[in-house]
Amino acid sequence: MNKSFEELKRKSLSGESFKEILGEVRYNLGSHKKTRLKKAGVANSRSLLHKDIQQQHSEKLYQELLSRAKRIGPAANERFRFVTILQALTDPTIEKVKTVVEYLENQYSAIFGEAKLWSRGAIELELINLTILEKIKELKDRSEDEARKFNVLYSISEQEDYQGLIIPATKSTTRFLVHSHSVVDFGKDHQAKEEEIRNKIKRLGYWNKNYQIQIGGLFKNKSVGKNLKHIASYVTKGGNEELRFNAGFGRDLAEDLEAKIWRAGLGRRDKGGETIEDERGLTVQEVKTLDELYLWIMQRRKDKRGYLITSSDL
Repeated sequence: MNKSFEELKRKSLSGESFKEILGEVRYNLGSHKKTRLKKAGVANSRSLLHKDIQQQHSEKLYQELLSRAKRIGPAANERFRFVTILQALTDPTIEKVKTVVEYLENQYSAIFGEAKLWSRGAIELELINLTILEKIKELKDRSEDEARKFNVLYSISEQEDYQGLIIPATKSTTRFLVHSHSVVDFGKDHQAKEEEIRNKIKRLGYWNKNYQIQIGGLFKNKSVGKNLKHIASYVTKGGNEELRFNAGFGRDLAEDLEAKIWRAGLGRRDKGGETIEDERGLTVQEVKTLDELYLWIMQRRKDKRGYLITSSDL
């Protein structure tokens, strides 16, 4: 008891208790991303969480994708596939995330690299809280995308030992979803090559949970250029768009509940509304952690593009 009291006293005098409490604070609904980054102490970090940095990286990736499309010509829309891989849900530490990222890169190389398929994309790190996702899933007006997200992420979450029983990790703990999005050129005989790749994935046992890997064509109602522009922006968005827990796999729709509240004037103090805590917003500490992990993955390359996932340059 005395030891606990002395530790509490030490933390109080040193300011550690205040810092711990501050780390658990959630931002107000409607507060700007810049404000959230500033309060987390990472306003000048130069990570992908900053809009200007994200736009620079998005443009670089877009130009690379567009260059490939121009090289192929009109057939690009038929040959290109948008590939999403949900690798694992893991603890938010550099050591844990590094292990999962390297595992993803090795499997990706074994599938697409050894087949000599050209591809460009990004590894994303998204903070996930399964308890929040479960609540969203149970809403009457939720979409299938939101329900599917909870189910697949729960199935790939790490296991933990509880008194000799191996059970899924605690849902209330925030973890990182390590995943990738990429554009893959399946070549002239794209249908046969796609079937070959799907069979190889099954044979090797990679990404064998439902929806763990998705291979789909580009939108037919958009030009190749617009498709690639959207993809480049989406995959470099920094995981948690607007520093919030994402409800589904895609970008959140503008008509979600919080946006309705905000437009009604209830979420922004400067608009005369009552201040409401953003329940889907990352805490101050979670923003710091997300920023730290993005700086780590970016700095794996000198050009700060260590998040890239690629295969053949042919």
